[in-house]
Amino acid sequence: MSNSAPLGLSVFGKFKRDFLNIDPDNTRQLRKVTLCFIGFNFLLWTLLAIVSQSAPHKDSIEELFWIQSFDWGYPKFGPISTWWVSAWVSLFGRSIWVTYVAGQVNVALMLWVVWRICLLVMSPARALMAVVLTSLVAYHSINGIQVSSNLLQLLPTALLLWTLLLAVRHLDWWRWVLVGIAGAVCLLTKYSAGIWFAVMGIWVLQDSRMHNWRAMRGVLIAIVAALIALIPHVEWLVRENAPTIRYMQYQVSGEVNHMAQLGKFILSQLGKIAPVIVALFILKLTLKPGAQSNAMSADAAYTNQEMRFISFATIGPMLLTSLLGTAFISLHANWATSYFIFLGVYALRWIPQIDTARALRQVLRVGLLINILIACGTALYFGLIADLMSKTPRENFPAKQLGMKFDQVWDAQIKGPMKVVIGETWIAGVTSVTSRYQPLVVPYGDYAEAPAVKPEMIQRCGALIVTDASETKLNPYMQAFLARATLKGSFEIPWNRFKPQPTYEVNWAIIEPETKGACAQ
Repeated sequence: MSNSAPLGLSVFGKFKRDFLNIDPDNTRQLRKVTLCFIGFNFLLWTLLAIVSQSAPHKDSIEELFWIQSFDWGYPKFGPISTWWVSAWVSLFGRSIWVTYVAGQVNVALMLWVVWRICLLVMSPARALMAVVLTSLVAYHSINGIQVSSNLLQLLPTALLLWTLLLAVRHLDWWRWVLVGIAGAVCLLTKYSAGIWFAVMGIWVLQDSRMHNWRAMRGVLIAIVAALIALIPHVEWLVRENAPTIRYMQYQVSGEVNHMAQLGKFILSQLGKIAPVIVALFILKLTLKPGAQSNAMSADAAYTNQEMRFISFATIGPMLLTSLLGTAFISLHANWATSYFIFLGVYALRWIPQIDTARALRQVLRVGLLINILIACGTALYFGLIADLMSKTPRENFPAKQLGMKFDQVWDAQIKGPMKVVIGETWIAGVTSVTSRYQPLVVPYGDYAEAPAVKPEMIQRCGALIVTDASETKLNPYMQAFLARATLKGSFEIPWNRFKPQPTYEVNWAIIEPETKGACAQ
């Protein structure tokens, strides 16, 4: 019989030895540990979300029904976030858990790009510390399982910063083309990328390396590349009467107390970065300053060369948004989702200047501990505590039960497939995703938001209309569809995995096909 340890224990033992004996000068080992940390972070949040949460964020549901058509824009945002979700759905199918994977892959790739940027301005040891601290931002962890356009800005923004830094350093024309393409991708994800353009534009103008004709020619190349990449989207805006711009105007307008709203906005962001602040506090207490290692001394000199870039990328977007919010625009907390991708890099200045190996081990310990505690706490709340306390957040919504119940209602009334569901974003979207028929969605009964659905499809195949029983005011589109319905009813399902209360009540109505059996499977 072999005396060798089982494979799993052998791998764990090797990882443990690497973790406890990190050599800050061993680039290959640091690379392995960095990639292992990013991979572990991805698995931790993704698997716990799949196990504990029964329904995703509302924005994730929107993306799951916007993918029913391929276009260069969608009712609220540009196409990139929807295309991203569509790519993952094409691989794994249209299910709720796919949104968790898509969100956390985006975060993992953002962390990888941040690491690559850090390697340009600091040692591999400090780059790993920056990645660990960056992962603690709540937008990258708790919010990281969403596939909202805000969350999906993380990777494009990181790519923009990476390509921009390299372009300013080397001034090659093709690097500026990449900057333009990265900027277009950011804008096609969400128009709030304009904040990043303004901030990094100021950084480019003040950088002494850009004070020559060759450098400014590169900026022009980037602008031209971006404009070319945006042509299909601009054509879509003209053709569809610019719904995304109208939505943006709606979001930023409104009579508000700007200073009070600004205070709430800033407090919300402090809450999102609180895990990083806690980590720095623990590190300050547990790491006593001592003699600097050669690696950290060299780091400090090298980092100072790009410190303005790091400062602009960390502070600039929040500062500019806050200034705009004082008098001009209405602020929403989640707009800042992409603002903290460099926070971990900036936070390194508060890591005590001690032996690098010791500091690195402690940063890893603290980072892993906080990440695991938050992830497990989140999973425990949504997977158990919320139900025991009879709470009703969307994360424990009985999505599968709702889809099965509507399938039963449809099958009892109509002999044929359910092709279309009409209703408010959440309930109609959840029904579409969890129904075995996977029907197309007409949100709020508005054909303009469902280009894949035509009136003749509803005439031929019929449609299921779903509404929350507490929703008393319906828009004219919904009222018109309800007026055509010939079958109506309601039911309740428990919004709890363990108790019959509380319940969720829904109303339903069915528009019958004009000709029975006319809609093929």
